[in-house]
Amino acid sequence: MTEGKQDNQLGSTSVDTGNIFKIELDQCNSAFGISADTLRLLAASHNVTPEALITRAVTMWAQAVIPDLDLDSPSLTPAQIELLHQRQQTADANTTQPQQTLADAFRKLLEGTGENHENAESRRPRDGGHS
Repeated sequence: MTEGKQDNQLGSTSVDTGNIFKIELDQCNSAFGISADTLRLLAASHNVTPEALITRAVTMWAQAVIPDLDLDSPSLTPAQIELLHQRQQTADANTTQPQQTLADAFRKLLEGTGENHENAESRRPRDGGHS
């Protein structure tokens, strides 16, 4: 990448050029991403382009983390923007902490399960468990 670090840097393997993004994928699948081959095959299995699949995935992610996201609105509300800034500050604080071991990561993951976990609501059936 030839661009210098920007305040809104996307990451070491992506370049933001306005409304177009260049994403470089790893050669193999990992816990942090999928390979280009996997992306292509997954997209083809849904009869969409890889770009459409990525856009849909990011849309679903945005819907999961931004309260009352209006997909018909071209911009976020000030409250939604503030929420994202707070998430970024939390993420920044977490990245400056010492690296945790794999055992610590699993322990944290196991502690985060159950009804009181932040993602517990998303694991419940949409019909309330009734058929």
